[in-house]
Amino acid sequence: MQLSPHFTFDEMTRTGQAHLQAANREEAQRFISRLTQVCTVLLEPVRLQFGPVKVNSGFRGLAVNTAIGGSKNSQHMKGEAGDITVPGHSLEDVFRWIALESKIPFGQAILEGRTPVPTWIHMSLGAPYRAASACGQLLRFDGRRYTKWTP
Repeated sequence: MQLSPHFTFDEMTRTGQAHLQAANREEAQRFISRLTQVCTVLLEPVRLQFGPVKVNSGFRGLAVNTAIGGSKNSQHMKGEAGDITVPGHSLEDVFRWIALESKIPFGQAILEGRTPVPTWIHMSLGAPYRAASACGQLLRFDGRRYTKWTP
């Protein structure tokens, strides 16, 4: 099922936890409208600017989120977030565009990775899915701690 012109339900609910794949997709059915918003509002503008976008993680049900050590309050569990890479483009360049030029109304944009070099970008929906005061957050995660991102 297409959620937007370039993103499908299957890619937004795929997990590396193969034994949990069917259950994850079943649980995600409740969140199709939010997943559609992630694709339309957050990911399509990145796709328009840079070309193909790879979704590393979209919806994560409780079992998947627990298995990977995700945050207990993760917006992924409500279908409100996506982790992406953009083949052929530096994540720092993509993130800088998201932060400074895109006008995408995100809740959080996080340049993430468990090494000094970022390995994905996390984007989550903003208001009404997050308090307006918690929207527009730009962060960097180095595998141990979050810090405010500054250009």
